[in-house]
Amino acid sequence: MSPSPHPPADPAREYLAHASDLLTQTVFASLIGGSAFVAFCLLRFRWPDVYAPRTRLLFAAPMRLGKTLLGWISMTLNTRDYDILYSSGLDSLLVLRLFKMLAALCTTAAVVGLLVVVPLKAVLDDSLPPQTSLYQRLSTAALGSEHPLVVHFACAYVFTALVYFYFARFAYQALALRWHYLARLRHTRPARSIMVTGIPAELATEAALKRHFELHTESCRLGAVEAVEIVPRIAKLGAVVRRREHFLRAIEETTSLVLGNPCTAVGYDREHLVSLLTTHHSPGPATGFSDAHAEALQLLRLWSLPKFKTVRGERRLAYVLDSLLPTLRNFHHADGVVREARRHWFSSYDGRAERSSSVGFVTFADAASAHLAAQSFTFAQPFQLRTELAPEPRDVYWDNAALPLSNRMMRGTVALATYTLMLVYWLTMAFLLSTLVSIESLKGYFPHLPELAERNKWLRGLFQYTTPTFVLSLMNAAVPYILTWIAQASGIQSRSLIQKSVMQRYFGFLIANVLLIFTVSRTMLTDYEKWIENPALIPKLFATNLPKAAPFFMDYIILYGLGYYPLQLLQIGSIVPAMFRRMVCHTPRQFADALRPNSIDWAYILPQPMLVFVIAATYSSLAPLIFVLAAIYYVIAYLVTKYLVYYVYARQFETAGEFIIPVLKLLTGS
Repeated sequence: MSPSPHPPADPAREYLAHASDLLTQTVFASLIGGSAFVAFCLLRFRWPDVYAPRTRLLFAAPMRLGKTLLGWISMTLNTRDYDILYSSGLDSLLVLRLFKMLAALCTTAAVVGLLVVVPLKAVLDDSLPPQTSLYQRLSTAALGSEHPLVVHFACAYVFTALVYFYFARFAYQALALRWHYLARLRHTRPARSIMVTGIPAELATEAALKRHFELHTESCRLGAVEAVEIVPRIAKLGAVVRRREHFLRAIEETTSLVLGNPCTAVGYDREHLVSLLTTHHSPGPATGFSDAHAEALQLLRLWSLPKFKTVRGERRLAYVLDSLLPTLRNFHHADGVVREARRHWFSSYDGRAERSSSVGFVTFADAASAHLAAQSFTFAQPFQLRTELAPEPRDVYWDNAALPLSNRMMRGTVALATYTLMLVYWLTMAFLLSTLVSIESLKGYFPHLPELAERNKWLRGLFQYTTPTFVLSLMNAAVPYILTWIAQASGIQSRSLIQKSVMQRYFGFLIANVLLIFTVSRTMLTDYEKWIENPALIPKLFATNLPKAAPFFMDYIILYGLGYYPLQLLQIGSIVPAMFRRMVCHTPRQFADALRPNSIDWAYILPQPMLVFVIAATYSSLAPLIFVLAAIYYVIAYLVTKYLVYYVYARQFETAGEFIIPVLKLLTGS
């Protein structure tokens, strides 16, 4: 009997090869992250207003960073929770505590896995050849196992117990912090208000709506109603306001072009010039413009830049000022329309459909009454006069605030269909990509690539694990922005609910795209006829391929921990466009817009750490080394996120810790 031309592979050698692949990914991610880290440490001295803009706040400003190269790390880590709460809000504090909890959980699980599971696996595993050394057995048990033992099942129960212990303790802490935080804010107007949607026509006036809730005061034990506001239909008014803003920006750009920014002319009086340009005046019968505008043009000539003092410059200045006059007339016309519209829209509400929308806000005398009203049914007809706790004024997404319920339901259906189509398209692209970036697929284009990969372990690790994880990360980077646009178009009425919707959908997308598709894509492509004929083989397919994909997910965590988070410090995606915008800025408003700090976007920050937890939970007993990588990931995520929310990001809204509740539900359910 002739020997087999393909002898069976040695599992120990295979997993030692995975160890070298992890080293390749670590070097690649460290090069990316290390370069970004060094660049950030140097550039923050050059541009302190860009990399620490919140230090310029008048209230609740963080302490200014030190002048040493790495001094920001100790200052960030030593920042107290109270300072985070006072400056960045309870949402930021709970997210940071979530990262600390996950780091502690992964560290505890790593200790249990490395000290208990790995030695038992190395001793009890009989699938390895007898001549396998102890080091090879320990490495194989730490990196992954395709032959689970009883100890793996026992470790799964231990990990589940650890998860519930840490999560329960964190949930009690979060609830206590939320209770104390809300108790401190109970006298503020947002805490005492509810948002009412689906207001019927007979209650479409402030007086009628107030009278309706006052009638339910005794039956529902509600407090006194202090104020009622009904959102007007402001679509046309918004268009006029945007038109006025366009003319105002044109006036500012013209004056900055003539005077310079800043103006250094002798006797320059900014307030007087602004009053002449923006105050309404009656135009003269002869010239067509007012005396105030004529005086403003004379002052612009007097304070103009030296380049306009020459003969050629005077001709150019005359042309610029002549073009300014129509802009001034258009601005004052639009401003008059806005003033009249505001007087017409906000003077009173008489319940007419074209004047008031079906959305309003009711403010009670105390917060307890608002909570009771938000949980009560005060109207007999379904889908009408629905109540909920009112979001903060800055949390309201005013573009969707006045949309009726039928419009929002139709938009939500279209948004769900769009998300489904996008998910199918993206998963198909990821499925094809996972097969194209493999060495076997590239062999058709580069015939000598497999031989080179076998000779060079660095090249093999680069093509087998580093390239797929990097390309997959680039594909997923654009998904949150698409989902944000879909959520905004779906009619959601608050920014926090928009981010919550995006976070949940993006997390589900990552689970399907990263954890499932890249795990079984190659097997599904080769054996698709079998699982189409017998769908019952699909669970077995996942169970067979999940252990084999452990090195890929370890590389994924390394790339995001060592490479992605240092890039977040550098903020390339926002700094580079801002630098380009500064090159064409002329007015103070344009400079302020270009240097405006980014807002906290939890829908972009949280899904990746949530995915890392799901990956670690999936391989909790099969590959204990993954907990070490996850713990390092959460430590880096804690440091970087703490710096960004405390020194860089501005708050868009504050939900008093409510945003962390769906995160815990998703992590526990996954």
